[in-house]
Amino acid sequence: MKVQGNPRNAVRDVVIAEYSPVEDSFEIVREKHVGGDATFAVTFEDRKGAQRQGVFGLRVHRGGAWQRSGGFMGSAHLTGDRDVWQTWGGWGGGSGERAVFGGWVAIPTAVSARATDAMQGRILEDVVEDGVVLFMYKGEFGLDNARLELLDAEGRILRTGPMHRRP
Repeated sequence: MKVQGNPRNAVRDVVIAEYSPVEDSFEIVREKHVGGDATFAVTFEDRKGAQRQGVFGLRVHRGGAWQRSGGFMGSAHLTGDRDVWQTWGGWGGGSGERAVFGGWVAIPTAVSARATDAMQGRILEDVVEDGVVLFMYKGEFGLDNARLELLDAEGRILRTGPMHRRP
């Protein structure tokens, strides 16, 4: 699906079409733009009364048309003492495309987050806005072995854990 105009409207249209949220419950919590890519963290209440959280990506094409580049949707849930994520996911990274990884952190009062891939020697950083981090990057970043640190305003680690939970 390609959409002309405002990418916020495109995200809203995708969520309404695919998830049928309760009327007026849809909210864009955070958005991030890098080059021709845009990523949106969204939340809404579904028809069964569950709070849903997800991230959707769009890429602008010739003529200004926006097309979906990826996304995930999950349910808000309680976190444990060792969790770093409440809802998380990601996509992309192949053939020089921008990859996205992020979601709602387990400690929404954290000020920033740092993801470290020790195997590649690469660090990604982002601010936590409304409980959400969005890492947008190109190149290699091994999620399976990476760790996420949630930091306070002084840079102290509040919690650390695997970037990618293992099943």
